[in-house]
Amino acid sequence: MPSRVNHVAIASDHYAINGRFYESLFGMKTSSKPRPARSVVLGDGYVGMNCIPRRDGRYSGLDHFGIEVDDVEATIAKIKAFDPSLSAVKRPPIRPFAAYSAHDPDTNIFDLSGPSMDKKDVYAENTWSGKRRISHIALRTRHAERCAQFYVEVFGLKPLNRTDDNWYLSDGRMILMIIPWRIADYYAQDPARAGLDHIGFEVESVEQLKKDMEFLIGENPHMRGRALGYGSEGEARLKLFQKCPLGCFHLTDIEGVHIDVAEASP
Repeated sequence: MPSRVNHVAIASDHYAINGRFYESLFGMKTSSKPRPARSVVLGDGYVGMNCIPRRDGRYSGLDHFGIEVDDVEATIAKIKAFDPSLSAVKRPPIRPFAAYSAHDPDTNIFDLSGPSMDKKDVYAENTWSGKRRISHIALRTRHAERCAQFYVEVFGLKPLNRTDDNWYLSDGRMILMIIPWRIADYYAQDPARAGLDHIGFEVESVEQLKKDMEFLIGENPHMRGRALGYGSEGEARLKLFQKCPLGCFHLTDIEGVHIDVAEASP
């Protein structure tokens, strides 16, 4: 089985309602084995999403992503062969969705798991397909080319054609987009730390999504994302976000995570 990007995690003080946001707007399904005191776990039929509570000393927003491999031990050996300074640490048993936590050359953290380890939750419940799905995860990092080489050599992700200075790596369905981090990109706004930048969704109709957003806010005023593009700094942040060529409509979730939306090809 080839490697695949199997989940993304979002940390939030409002993790429960943030999970409801993705369930309501994007049609994601909650796990058949919920853990309401720990997190809200959802899936689109292929990729899982774990909405987790923000813990002390941690930041809210996109937290990490996960990769499923056929052989965890062999993959750890590949990681160390790529760079002996890289390592992985076994996760505690209270974390059922990953065997190890690991990192790439820029210390971007990801979960590492095998297929048998994900049978406990929605990450393995891939027998359905909705109209809306996670299409890409974007990582903004200092040494983009080196990190792209890491994910290609260790996990076998396939490089796609490039028309800019980003890297686009595919597991056959999901895209891991790797963007060079440059402090000059943050002129006119507070610089953001390197790391996960945004997530993307593919939908059947952007116009229908907009209508669904209006309906959702009318049903529940707490289901409103953050405002985008207001004020000089907001305008600068939105312009930087809009440079992603994989989407055409932009919004945020309850926590303020940037979401890039595109229409699915017919």
